[in-house]
Amino acid sequence: MMKSKTGIYCIILITATLLAMWAIPALLKKATDKPADYPFAYYSSIIKELCFIDFHDKEAPMKDKSGNIYTTQQFDSLMPLLNFRQLMVDGKMPDSLDGYELTPQLVRSKNVVFRFTPTDIRTPQTDLYVMFESMPKRVGLEVPDDVFRLTRDGIEFIDAKSNRINEDKSEQFRTAMIQEGFTFPMQWASGNINPRKPYDEGYFCLDRNGHLFHLKMVNNRPFVRDTQIGDSIDIASFSMLEVGDKRFYGFLFDRQGGVYIIESNDGKYRPVRLDIGTVDTRSDEMLLMGNLLYWTVSVTTPSGIGYYALRTETLERVDEYHIACTPGVWNRVSEWLFPAYLTFDHPDSDYIYPAFVFTGIKAFAVNALLALLVFGLVANTRKRKIFHAAFLLFTGIAGLIALLLLPDFKYK
Repeated sequence: MMKSKTGIYCIILITATLLAMWAIPALLKKATDKPADYPFAYYSSIIKELCFIDFHDKEAPMKDKSGNIYTTQQFDSLMPLLNFRQLMVDGKMPDSLDGYELTPQLVRSKNVVFRFTPTDIRTPQTDLYVMFESMPKRVGLEVPDDVFRLTRDGIEFIDAKSNRINEDKSEQFRTAMIQEGFTFPMQWASGNINPRKPYDEGYFCLDRNGHLFHLKMVNNRPFVRDTQIGDSIDIASFSMLEVGDKRFYGFLFDRQGGVYIIESNDGKYRPVRLDIGTVDTRSDEMLLMGNLLYWTVSVTTPSGIGYYALRTETLERVDEYHIACTPGVWNRVSEWLFPAYLTFDHPDSDYIYPAFVFTGIKAFAVNALLALLVFGLVANTRKRKIFHAAFLLFTGIAGLIALLLLPDFKYK
């Protein structure tokens, strides 16, 4: 009977401790945590320097890297390829820049905006994809009547109305992929399903052996090409982006933190690496804003943010700037109060699942102090004091709250 009570007591104690390890940090984080707020950056094609807008600096929000302060009108003129609409309205848009005759059509076709967050690849998926016709007879893309899904040994097209598999179309695509050297099962397929994009380039797919293939539908027939990129790059993920000038297909991330664009070069696929710091797709965010002359890339990591300016033609670095992350109240407090805590909220994923977050060893000093106080001040048997002290040494405040909530139990 005593062993049964002891077992029930331990189960309740562990359950209460786990609840405290989730609830207390969650409430404290809600009250104290503020996300890091960094200034917006853009490379000026006029002064050849990174410029910043700090929306929290009311007195001097617009500066360059050297610390010079600008008015809104001056700032617009420093970045004509970003603010060309406003400059055209004001009649201040330059006719040419760095040897290029500036027209609205040219400026728009060279503009590139791309954002990456870990949730882009760590998020629940429907696993149903849309295959547009890449050479439509009429202007604009039309949403097809079917979708496709990936299977262990092929690809299946399913009619959206009847929910039946189109065997002929599925076999046609599967055969074309195998003939090109594709090995099933497919690891993933990445494309852009927005029908409002200017044109369609289908999907880039990674086969079982890590080879990257280009798959799309042309004149209602499969188009499959092995890009040969997987032979030299350990591919992690790909993001499709159909840009206005059709220079490249999208952004490729490798497992070592490198970021590339995949250019189309006489029917071949050429990866060109961006001259920036490494990007960890599990935790880092990236924002890219490009124009005719320069690309500005911001890479946000848990330790800070790095700004990079790249020459558009070669993607070589011409300027950079880094800002370290300043620990907030939550970061400073949590490392002393919780050596580990339980959370269901993950900033790098849309999935909901329990996970322990370890903050470091500083909190064990507080845990040790709690253990000594309980051992010295609480009246109980020596055996129970040792148990409580050891328990608090590992669980800290969460364990203390769990013990206080439970009724007294005396070991024999």
